[in-house]
This record gives sequence, structure tokens and C-alpha cells, in this order.
Amino acid sequence: MTRGLAVLGAGGFVGARYLEMAVLSGRTDVVPVVRAFRSMARNAYLGVPHRLADASRPDALRQALAGCEVVVNLTAGDPSKILSTTQSVYESAASGGASLLIHMSTAAVYGRVERPELSDDAPPERHSTTEYARQKGLAEIFLRSKMGQGRMGVVVLRPGLVWGPGSPWLIGPAIDLVRGAAYLAAAGKGICNLIYVDNLVSSIDAVVATTEGRSGFYHVGDDETTTWREYYHALAAGLGCDPATIHMFSKDGYRADVRERIAGIRTMAGYRWLKDRVPLERRAAVKIALARARGFSDVSTSAAPALNRALWEVQTTRYALPTHKFRATFGAHNRTTFASGMSASLDWLHFIGLSQSEALAATGRVPLTAALSGAAET
Repeated sequence: MTRGLAVLGAGGFVGARYLEMAVLSGRTDVVPVVRAFRSMARNAYLGVPHRLADASRPDALRQALAGCEVVVNLTAGDPSKILSTTQSVYESAASGGASLLIHMSTAAVYGRVERPELSDDAPPERHSTTEYARQKGLAEIFLRSKMGQGRMGVVVLRPGLVWGPGSPWLIGPAIDLVRGAAYLAAAGKGICNLIYVDNLVSSIDAVVATTEGRSGFYHVGDDETTTWREYYHALAAGLGCDPATIHMFSKDGYRADVRERIAGIRTMAGYRWLKDRVPLERRAAVKIALARARGFSDVSTSAAPALNRALWEVQTTRYALPTHKFRATFGAHNRTTFASGMSASLDWLHFIGLSQSEALAATGRVPLTAALSGAAET
């Protein structure tokens, strides 16, 4: 048991689940650190004292990390601040006497997995298509330069797509399926490099529990290899959606959609200020209401969606992210299978009111699947 395990970003999707699983398993060493009081709401029922600190401000962060031997950086936010926040976290943890920093990166630093045996030590792609991936890559380069310096070990984890209840990689496809706007590139044959959130939590715990040979870069993922077609069809079956309404793109390319053209709005301070103050469940409910309004108001005019570039890239990934280095170093700790993870995810989607039958009951209109039965491209 550590002297203290600080979880930065404890109010976020992964951080909140980490705290919940830790507390419910009886651990008492976890110290959740959040940027604002509102971030405590998700796990308030656990009754765990939180510490307040902005991870991008070293002076405040050092105080919040006092007495913590391990620091887990799960912070998210403005992509332009990823590098500076990572630098702040590293400096604060090192100066505070921590022995281990676990930093959450992403497989998005590669764009697509183009090689069957992509090395965990492979450098990030310098010309990534998204600002998020570029900044995550720069953060990795910074941490690589610090490995081997001082007494603090640095472990960088690279998950693929983190899914499960509350994940954007669950909510987004589910909403698109219900409104008839889901699509698959390359017939859905691409590899969906998933890691269920509970498996990611277990991976973090495995690193914490190991005392030697830790510093380095490690890919993490679910044990099973899943295609995008399998992922979408499993969601469609659980939501009562006809998989025949999934639009198919066979062309080797994409065309920008409205969401991509206005993506810059998401980086604006006002957007993030509002998003940070609206609970996840309420945001999901608003998205569902908007999807219903657009998807069911005039089904006869529904058009095939345009491919979003970022989604097109992950959907055309050719290979599974290799995770044998992590397993060889820290062991095999995944406890959630694709089937059990999908079951829990669908239960949550039904809980928030998202399914084809519930959407129809709310609108009183004809099934969207019937209106679009012949619309899918081949």
C-alpha cells in the first residue's frame, strides 16, 4: 500500500471510475485531486475528501500532492494546454518526492496503427491530424526526456479507445445508430482498438503494484480483437436498431461533415466553461433530444452522413494495438470481456433513455429504420 496515491482529473470519465472502484474495493490511500468543486459531484456519494488544484499551476499542485508517493495523471481539457500541464504535473510530482508518475497518453499519437507489431517505444507521429493527438505527442516527447532522471519512475500508458458507460465512444455511436446516421468505413473491417474503462483502471493498479522495471511506454487494450462492424452491430442489437441502416463507405477517403467544420468551436473558452458546468447525464440527454428532433422530424429527407476525418482514421486502422510488453512487465489484469462490457454499456444507455423503442415512444412517429431500409450504401 502506498503512502498516498494522487489521482489528477478525478472528476473526469476515467478518473471518477478509478476513484469509485478504489473506494468500493476498500482502498483508503487514494487522494482525488480536482480543479473545481463542481468536479466532486460525480462521486460525492463516496464521501471521499478531495483536494483542489489546477494541474497547470505548479505551486498549487505541489500542495495538493503533499504526502503522495504515486501520482496518476488523468487530466483532460484544452488540447493547447496538454504539454504545459504535463510539465507542471511532472515538476510538481518530482519536487514533492513522488516515486512514480503514471501519465495517460493515447494511441491517437500514431494516427492509425499501420504496422502489425508497432513498438511501444515508437515515437509519436509529428503530423497528426488533430490538435489533441499532436499535443499528446509533445507531452510524450517531454516525458521521454525525463525518464531515468532522479528517483521518480515515469510510466506512460497508451490506451486505444476507452469505452464503457459514460464514454464518448459509446454515446456518440449509440446516438448515431438511433437517429439513422451511423456509418462504417471500409465495410467496418477496420480494427476497433478498445479498452473497457474498468480494464484501464486495472492496468493502472497493476503499474502501482509493481516496484521495479516500470519506466517506459506501454500500450494497453482489451484482450479481444474487435472490428468496427462487430462493435456497431452489437450496439445496434442492444438498442433495437436495424443494422441495415448503418451507412457504408467503401471509398478510400472521407468528406468533411458539419461537425468537423465547426470543431473549432469546441476549443473556445466559452464552450469549455459551459461544458464543465453541465453534468454528463444532462449533456447526453440534450444530445439525445437534438438527435430525435433531427432524426425523426422528417425521416423522408434523411441523408447519408459525411465521414468525420478523425473517425474515418480510427475506423480504417488495420492492426490491433500490441499489448504484450505491458503484460510481460505488469501481468494480465483485464477482467471485463467484450460481451460483459457491452452488456453493462447497454444497461447504462437504456438507463439514460437511449434506444430505438424509447425514441419511438417519445416521438410517436414511424420507425426511422423502416424509412431508411434501402438507404445504406454498399
